[in-house]
Amino acid sequence: MFFILVMLIVQIGFLILARGVAATTVEAALRRAVVSNVDVDAVRAGLERDVMAVVPGAESLAVDVSEDPEALRAVVRFRWLPPGPDFLPITVTVERVIVRVVPP
Repeated sequence: MFFILVMLIVQIGFLILARGVAATTVEAALRRAVVSNVDVDAVRAGLERDVMAVVPGAESLAVDVSEDPEALRAVVRFRWLPPGPDFLPITVTVERVIVRVVPP
């Protein structure tokens, strides 16, 4: 029983780390896109590549990027497979919105 509890605590720690890394990756990509005015399709492809590269155990990745005149929005969803036994399916969703800043 103790080992299962320890394994669960370790998996929760890895889950928090995976979500944090994914959120940072999404926010960085959106900030780069807003500053350099990159196409939405390029942002989507870059997010797919970057999230798969930095989040071990991510699969079934779905990326939705939308833009309007005021902001750029991205929603990233993926199924995360923890190290060790997979107790239950975990779906991570990260949503970020970056507001466009217009120089004065």
